[in-house]
This record gives sequence, structure tokens and C-alpha cells, in this order.
Amino acid sequence: MQHWMALLPASRHDAEDGASHPAPTLDSQHLGWWALQFTPRVAQLEEAVVLEYRASERLFGGAQALRARLSDGAQRQGTASWAFAPHALAALCLARHRLNTGTAPAKDANPDAVAQALDALPFETLSALRPHAGTLARLGCRTLGDVRALPRGGVSRRFDAAALRTLDQAYGLSPLPLSWLTLPEVFDERLELPGRVESAMALLHGARVLLHRLCAWLAGQHAGVESFTLGWHHGLRRHQAHSGQHTVRLSSPSRDVERLAALLSEHLHHVALEAPVEELSLRAEQIAPLVAHSHSLFPEQGGEQLTAQPGSLLTPTAQRAQREALWTLLDRLGARLGAERVQTGQLYADHRLEHAQRWQAALPTSPGAQAPSVAQHPALPPWPQPSWVLEAPMPLTMVADAQGLREHPHYQGRLHWLAGPHRVEAGWWDDASSDSACARDYYLASSPGAGLLWVFRARHTGNTSAPAWFLHGLFA
Repeated sequence: MQHWMALLPASRHDAEDGASHPAPTLDSQHLGWWALQFTPRVAQLEEAVVLEYRASERLFGGAQALRARLSDGAQRQGTASWAFAPHALAALCLARHRLNTGTAPAKDANPDAVAQALDALPFETLSALRPHAGTLARLGCRTLGDVRALPRGGVSRRFDAAALRTLDQAYGLSPLPLSWLTLPEVFDERLELPGRVESAMALLHGARVLLHRLCAWLAGQHAGVESFTLGWHHGLRRHQAHSGQHTVRLSSPSRDVERLAALLSEHLHHVALEAPVEELSLRAEQIAPLVAHSHSLFPEQGGEQLTAQPGSLLTPTAQRAQREALWTLLDRLGARLGAERVQTGQLYADHRLEHAQRWQAALPTSPGAQAPSVAQHPALPPWPQPSWVLEAPMPLTMVADAQGLREHPHYQGRLHWLAGPHRVEAGWWDDASSDSACARDYYLASSPGAGLLWVFRARHTGNTSAPAWFLHGLFA
């Protein structure tokens, strides 16, 4: 037995009703793209989208879990009505009846129960019977059950063959041929605006419609977008169309409509239109697979773990939420300040403290560029690392002791050694700069006025008059 779901997209009038559908709704084609993330058996049936999902139930935690997920997704996509049934045409009839009466969607997959529900439906829910509504009403028929009770021979002679065949297809007595929906290889959609738009920020409403279509296409691809281009077309003359465009790049792949719309809004603040816009276009430049996060085998716990390990952020779910919030913040900062001004420190495997970190762009600034990955960072060394490193090591003054026999380094008082020496001898392989080679002995020192310091003594200095002790970093 098959399990079918029928989705009825909202009409144009309902889609423009802000109270009923605050978000842009999808038509049947784009709604079918969204449904392809659950099963490849998706087809357009008259004005609706039908999908057969039984083969996918085990992948989504069972039939009930998948039906709940489909219902929740259909509601968020602004679908006008939906229903479940063992046959595609039966699900469409139930969805139409729910749309007209406001009843709850049928979830019982029992063929006998569905047949009884179909018998009680008005015969107008089956589109093949609508041309014969007058004749059926004069015969005393009000429901599909009344039509089924008529002699089949008389029905086949009085009505066309399509009416009886469609009736059998609704009850599963005859196969229903369907053409499966496939996704286009690239996303490049256009939208004609209802009126001429003169400000860039006013383009956002039409752009949200295209973004919803993009996210439906991405859902079918099981992917997220890394960069997309919004184009606008002025159409100053019929024979000469002027246009402009703006590319938006993300720090991480996403198909969250709200995140994409918020980021696009930040970019549109810096756009000035040359002329009124009559048409929009949206093209996905780069996409990447968006891996679904698997659930933990054991329940995630917090509480004591937060106190014991403050560095490990809550649970894996909380860590993902914080990473997504960080990516969203970086995207908005890049849109406001410029991607080249948002930088992040990258650790490098180098024992020289001044070369162990380099600054680079935190956001991709060109097509194909990747945002820095935390997983590629080398591990920190086990010895102490100062929280603040001086741009250039500062020479320390040497003060003799009370007997005048030995000199000791001073910085806001005489330094006292707490740990060391930690010897670093590196950079001799770097021929780009003569100052890259170093031979140093590092110490953790305590200053009466400055606290903990990271100082070193230069080794193998040929010039005896050159300073030998330097301050390189401070501990907060």
C-alpha cells in the first residue's frame, strides 16, 4: 500500500493577504521542488502537488514522524491545504474538501476508512465530475458515494469515459499515470514586479519571493547557497533594457530564508538605483551540500557540564546554534563595513610568537574563496601563552643589584622568574627576511607593578652592547 500526500498551493488572492500568509507562498512548481527533499516521487496533479513518501518513512523516523514533518513544513510554506491518503487522487479530493470546509487533514491511511471519507465528500471535489454537475444533481447525487452507487453501465453511456476512469483512480481501482518532477540544474528565476520600484530597499519584498523559491530549490538539492546574485531590470524602453546586479556572499552555506533576506537587506542599504525597476532576477552562483545534523544516541545534558567545562559550549546543538549566530553576525558586519575589514586571527604552526598568528579575511571576498575553518587550526602549545603580544619586543633596562655585582632586568620593578627557560630557535629556514631567524630563551616573570610577563633573552648576539633582555608579551 502506498502513502500519498497532496499539497494545495495558496491562490494569488490568498498569497497577497498579509493576515493569512505573512510570508511569500510557493506555486505548485516551486512547492514540488521543496517536496523533493523528502522523496523523489513528486508530481504535479492538476493544481496540486502529490508525493508518495512510504519509501522514505524509515529515513525520517517512521510514518508518524514524517507526516508531522510534512505537515509542519507545508504550513510554513504557506500551503492552503493538504491531506494524506493511500492514493494520489484521493488525497487531492480530501485536500480540496479541507480547503472548502476548514476541516482537519485526514491522517488515517486505512483504505476502508479513506473510502468511507471519500463517499461522504461532495462530488465536486473530483474535477472530472464537475462538467456533469447539473445532470448528477437531477439524478439526486450529492456525494461521491452517490455517484458510485449509480449503475456503471449507465454512467459509462451517459457520461464520458474519463469520468468513470477518474472515479476508479480516486478509489485506487485503476492506476493513475504521473510524470515525476525533476529539479533544474541551475537556479535562475525572474519576477515581474506589480509596479515600478524606485528605491533599493523596496526591492526586498519581491526579492523575498525569489528567495523562497531559491530555498525550495536548495531543499530539493539538499544544499545551501554560498553566494547569489540579485539582478534588477529597468526596462526604460521596450527595445533597450538597462539592468544592474549585486552579489551576496555568505560565510557558510545556508538555505534559511530569514538569514538570506536579512543579509540582502544589509547589502541593499548601499545600493543606489539608476532608474525605476520593473523586474527582478535571482541566480544561485555557488551552492554546497548542507549536511543534516544527526541526533545524539544519548540525551544531551547541561548543568554540571557547563561548570566543569566552560570552554565546551553547552551541548552539540548549542554549539551549532552559536556557530550559526557567529556566521550571521560576520555576514552582517561584512555587509556594513566591507568584507575586507572583517578579519580573523589564524594560528600557524610556528614557535616564533610573532609569526604564530596572522590576520586574514574572515569572509570570502571572491568567487570560490572559502571562509577560514576552525578545524584546520593547529593545536596550542602546552606552555603558557601571553594574552597580549607587543608589536615589537621591547628592550628591558638592566639594573645592578645592591652589591653591584650582577645586573637584573627591570620592568616596573625587578623581575622574578617563575618558569623557564623555554628555548626557541627557529626561522633559520626563512630566507625572505634577515630578521626572521631567532635564538631565544623565554621566561615567565613576575613584575611588582605589571604582573605576569613573557620575556626572553637573546642568545648568540655578536654585539655585546646590544640589549639582551626583551619584553614580548603580557598576561591578563
